[in-house]
Amino acid sequence: MSDFKFYPHYVVWETTFACNMRCVHCGTSAGKRRPDELTTQESLSLIDELADLGCAHMVLSGGEPLLREDWRELTKRSKQRGIGTYMITNAFAMTPKIVDDMLAAGMDKIGISFDGTEKTHNYIRQRDDSYAQVINAFKWCKERNLKFQAVSQISNINIGELDQMREILNDNGTVDWRIQMTTTTGRMRGLSDMVLSLPNYAKLIDKCIEFRKLDGVKIDPGENIGYFGCKGTELIDGGIYLGCYAGTRVAGIESNGNIKGCLSMQEEFVEGNIRDSSFTEIWNRPDAFAYNRQFTRETAGGPCRECHYLALCRGGCTTTSFAQTGERANNPYCIHRMELEQGIQAPPDEPYIAEILARFESPEPVETDSSPRSTPDIPS
Repeated sequence: MSDFKFYPHYVVWETTFACNMRCVHCGTSAGKRRPDELTTQESLSLIDELADLGCAHMVLSGGEPLLREDWRELTKRSKQRGIGTYMITNAFAMTPKIVDDMLAAGMDKIGISFDGTEKTHNYIRQRDDSYAQVINAFKWCKERNLKFQAVSQISNINIGELDQMREILNDNGTVDWRIQMTTTTGRMRGLSDMVLSLPNYAKLIDKCIEFRKLDGVKIDPGENIGYFGCKGTELIDGGIYLGCYAGTRVAGIESNGNIKGCLSMQEEFVEGNIRDSSFTEIWNRPDAFAYNRQFTRETAGGPCRECHYLALCRGGCTTTSFAQTGERANNPYCIHRMELEQGIQAPPDEPYIAEILARFESPEPVETDSSPRSTPDIPS
């Protein structure tokens, strides 16, 4: 990664830890507002700093970001500074007026959490009226021409409902569907048997590949699904996966000003707090985000260390790997790894992949300006 240009292209911001739900899969166990959350002025100054560093996309997340009263002001400042601005919401606080306010503030797109059929969704969200409100939110956004997508966390709880979920989304005019795998973080640490089993992980990938070939809602696979091999390559239509961007092109901000490479990452990955050092100082510190910026083959463990694609993939999603094995790059949730264990060999590398791998093996510096695999729609 030494010749990679580091800048916060894409930032996910936990604007508040407060939440009006207690979802069983919540990766941070959000609920009550942190006592030391950033003030409006601190937040506006942070947006200016991020813009000066080249931030192109920002997701307002939580907790539940609609519970932060100044979200309109933050959205307006972000848009004024030329940053594409998005929100991920459970939709419970949404109303037609809120949708109008989002449009007036300049919100580019929102992600609405959607976790299954009515009974399953309400169980995961721990509210009997959550599903109905999500369907209302889909309708309000469509009526008012606010771009939106469904965002689903898939676990053993809802893996069997993917076909029904797709049908519901098509019936409600949803254009985009971001599908991610629930990780053993937050509340799921106490429900680890609910995290996808490896056979169910393979089923999820098969379904994503199947759905991407069908008309209707467009499937956007999350960053913690796939990784090379036969099905991993097919999942992204023959594209190239370039691993975890935490701390290189992606940053996560907690509501109290803690900085991580990715908001989904565990607390062990906090790099500093903007009240002690500016975001710029944290980002530019020589030893910052070392797990990615200073990644080498020796960093990896298990089968990842000897993998043909390690120079590109670097073990896939850091959060997933660390949650499962305690290592930065020893990730059992890799379809290529699973295929090799079944005796399935990947097809010969496409010329562009072979060329890039050869360049990484060369002693000459490699210049690249690649951005994350997915367009920065709405992550978890």
